[in-house]
Amino acid sequence: MNAAVFYGPNNIKIKDIDIQKRKSNEILLKVLSCSVCSYDVRTFRNGHFKVTPPIILGHEICAQIIDEYQSKNLLIKPKSRVSIYPIIPCNACWYCAHKKYNLCINLKEIGSTLNGGFAEYILVPKTVFEIGGIIPVLDNVSNEEACLIEPLACCINGINQVKNLEINSVIIIGDGPIGLMQLLLIKKILNKNVTIIGKIPHRLESAKKLGADYTLLINEKNNDNDNDNNNNIFEKYKKLIKNTSSEFSPNLIFISNNNAGSLNLALKLVNKNGLIIIFSGIKNQNADNKGMINIDPNFIHYNQISIFGSFSSTPKAINDAMNLINSKEIDLKEIITKKFSLFEIEEALQATESFKGFKSIINN
Repeated sequence: MNAAVFYGPNNIKIKDIDIQKRKSNEILLKVLSCSVCSYDVRTFRNGHFKVTPPIILGHEICAQIIDEYQSKNLLIKPKSRVSIYPIIPCNACWYCAHKKYNLCINLKEIGSTLNGGFAEYILVPKTVFEIGGIIPVLDNVSNEEACLIEPLACCINGINQVKNLEINSVIIIGDGPIGLMQLLLIKKILNKNVTIIGKIPHRLESAKKLGADYTLLINEKNNDNDNDNNNNIFEKYKKLIKNTSSEFSPNLIFISNNNAGSLNLALKLVNKNGLIIIFSGIKNQNADNKGMINIDPNFIHYNQISIFGSFSSTPKAINDAMNLINSKEIDLKEIITKKFSLFEIEEALQATESFKGFKSIINN
């Protein structure tokens, strides 16, 4: 088969791979669509501590079953389309015993530690089938929508951690595909006032169309001074919500980008009894201290601030995401921007990196 093999930073090549070399516990699937994640772009450019080349990246996958799969609780017929949960748990630790597979202490990941979806075929361990990580796709859902079930499930996982806590409004720092998915889910699940903060005007315009109550543009002219940017955004936000019920009430803030300075901004915007969720992996802080994270423990203590982390999802969240798409309660079509062939993998990575539109999809 053809596959886009990652050999190291800025080095990805289409290679002919022998797919017949597989283990007895692996199931062969044909990849139909695989979405490009910002994680793929960061790995392509800089490598990643979880990734040992050579490897095939890509973890947001819609695929087709080739041979019938049957177990005690699952029957999937040939040519069935499915979304794939990318976590392979050990099934031996406390977290696996409690079905928190994303927190498995020995986890492996498709597209990071195992070959992923930027290829014509993929080998998926039977473990993923056994834990409910293979989700059938209905006829009314496109391949491109189906491969976005995984990131949507990650957003659900984050919201599930806080949805029963006391909050009055939501701020999302990040105007990319994840930020917009969170916007759609928050409006559906929490029905709260949402402000999107970002750097790309066309993305903020899309956020307004998808239901954002407010949008705030970070001024790139002051990009060399994060503190000035944060002060500026803080003042603009306070003017927007002045005399509303959100002015002093507990709020929820999602950090949905990889900029270390966004946590400093979140700490400036968070209200008493407020919540902060670090949704994205944060890129390395620069040696010159630009973007250094400064957390005052007394501020956290006296204002009763809670900081959460959110990583990946669970099979249940994947199922919940698929149900929302099947029922048309969430529509991701607006987030799908451009489709590429496998042979255009570098173009797809560059399109994602340059913030052109939203989601780039590799189709076979």
